[in-house]
Amino acid sequence: MIDVWWVLLQILAGGLGALARFGVMVVIRPGVWSWGLFAVNGAGSLVVGAAAGAFAVNALDWTIASLILAFAAGLTTFSTLTVTAAQHIERREIRIGAIVVTSHVFVGIVAAALGYISAIEMLGS
Repeated sequence: MIDVWWVLLQILAGGLGALARFGVMVVIRPGVWSWGLFAVNGAGSLVVGAAAGAFAVNALDWTIASLILAFAAGLTTFSTLTVTAAQHIERREIRIGAIVVTSHVFVGIVAAALGYISAIEMLGS
């Protein structure tokens, strides 16, 4: 059942994910390539894939899965990715901008698939 406490836990989980992203981005400062952004988006995709896989084999309750997804949503950032790509394009670094977007999407899909498949293999019946 969805109640005020559940909503507050969702907000807390998302906030913790955002704080984790901030911490990573402070420690791993962006240069030509933003490794911190790459790390949080890849890790978030892996976490979401694993949660979806665990949920698919009934090893994870939907309320816990939703908290994990809220954390991952706070951790990852599509908006920063698009701004980073736009900055490269503005500087006429079209190839770098395209590589940034393509690599994030590719790694995100691979990480999510690995998380999903791993969870099903480890937790499935």
